[in-house]
Amino acid sequence: MVRVRGGAALCMLLGACASTSLDPVRFRNQAPVSVVNDRQPIPKPNRPSFALLLYHLDNFLFRRLTRVMEVPVPSRARNVNSLDEVPDSSWFVNRIGVRELSLDELRRGPNRDAGPDTSAPWHVLGTKVGGKSPGLLIKDARGQKFLLKFDKPEAPDTETGADVVGQRLLWALGYYTPEDSIVFFTRAQLALSPQAVVKDFFDNERPMRPRDLDEVLSRVDQRPDGSYRGLASRFLSGALLGGYWPEGVREDDPNDRIPHEDRRDVRGQYVFFAWLGHTDIKPDNTLDVWVEDPTDASRHHVQHYLIDFGQALGVTGVVERVAADGYSHAAFDFQYAPLSMISLGLWKRPWEGAAAPPLRGVGRFESEHFDPGAWKAQYPFIPWARMDDFDGFWAAKLVMRFSPQQIRAAVEAGRFDDARAVDYLTRVLVERQRKTGAYWFARVNPLDGFQLVGGDLCFQDLWLSYGLGQAAGTRYRAQAYDFEGRAIGWQASADGAARTCFRGLSPTRDHEGYLIVSIETERDRRRLPPVLVHMAIDPTTRALRVIGLRRQ
Repeated sequence: MVRVRGGAALCMLLGACASTSLDPVRFRNQAPVSVVNDRQPIPKPNRPSFALLLYHLDNFLFRRLTRVMEVPVPSRARNVNSLDEVPDSSWFVNRIGVRELSLDELRRGPNRDAGPDTSAPWHVLGTKVGGKSPGLLIKDARGQKFLLKFDKPEAPDTETGADVVGQRLLWALGYYTPEDSIVFFTRAQLALSPQAVVKDFFDNERPMRPRDLDEVLSRVDQRPDGSYRGLASRFLSGALLGGYWPEGVREDDPNDRIPHEDRRDVRGQYVFFAWLGHTDIKPDNTLDVWVEDPTDASRHHVQHYLIDFGQALGVTGVVERVAADGYSHAAFDFQYAPLSMISLGLWKRPWEGAAAPPLRGVGRFESEHFDPGAWKAQYPFIPWARMDDFDGFWAAKLVMRFSPQQIRAAVEAGRFDDARAVDYLTRVLVERQRKTGAYWFARVNPLDGFQLVGGDLCFQDLWLSYGLGQAAGTRYRAQAYDFEGRAIGWQASADGAARTCFRGLSPTRDHEGYLIVSIETERDRRRLPPVLVHMAIDPTTRALRVIGLRRQ
């Protein structure tokens, strides 16, 4: 028996079906779960220590060795509902996947306002600890705290712009993110708080002096008019608990019951990060926060955030001068270096020829060399190694939901000085979007949106809906089965189309009319694995309804 937490879907593996060729999974006759109840009140968890060096040693060396000795057993994501979708939870909230987002929503993202209040000086509380870039902790006139980050002088607009664009798009996809805004200010806008301190990596602190503030500003990009451009990230409300670990669960959070490597919303990040060219994935770029329940301040639960997107849009390749960014993990290039050495450098590595355009604010971000299935982050990430084609299909569906206008609205939020940067980044994101859809839709049978309309079973072929191919050469074949997996005689076929409906379906006489329709797609002489659509009689309307999907 396989059960998805929160009652998301109860599937019964029945021996009675074992002798048939159908998948033995059956679903309860109930509506698919859309929200998981993982916000039960809990005591404040501990903040575990995190040693980045030890994490990288484990990731690049020890965990690689143990994985070589393991016998991999493919397993499907465990936090999906009966329609193979990810319900809302403390990890993920369906946004663009279930509704049309306005252009204003894409420009604003999760932000409640435009950033720090500029009606009075910002009080500097100290310097940022951690990370490679300088930063300041500030408090505005409303008492709101922000982390202020900057661009390097040699790469103006890049990290701040990439952060906001990545934040807007990842929020729209469904993730919890901080409120990040582009701000412009002068030195006169900053006032040193009497309590301001400078803290080092060992938590040693001393009073902050004006020269410390000037030293920070001397290391960042200053605009021709003497002002500064920054990224203001509002402090999250609640107790910060550090990042979530790639494997296992947080032991002191009873709501965290599915191993992180088995969560589709974590596995599927591979597709999103590849699309965005965001190679900086590690636990300290995630953040668990013990937050108040919005309806009851006495109740708290853990909410899971993605943070720090300044290395997206190919920025790492330019700012850190990493030629293989997006093509190979950091450290030794195990995949490509040996081939290059054997060929004495004659064999061209995949990233050779990829370059940043001569545009202010743009990293080495392009689509010509982009391979959605071969893309690599700076560091190995265990959940991504466990990702399967069904996770990739789910994520690609969300990526394809963005219109070019919505993508452009998110890019405009980066407030790039050069208008050509907005045009370029929008175009490249759209090109990478279509490559993403084409890659992942080709690895499954990309039929979706199943619904019963007046007794007809209708569905979309996403390959054709998004214009990734021609309808000619595509054909669908369907056959119906009862609860026990026995063919009941109903069959249908149709030529390829963006939307297709099959007629003449009738419920069976037992198990609440349980009916399974297997739909195969043949495209360009290639037979794609079937999608099994499970139906039963709705006890309220007495009509057939879709209660589950199973992709093979």
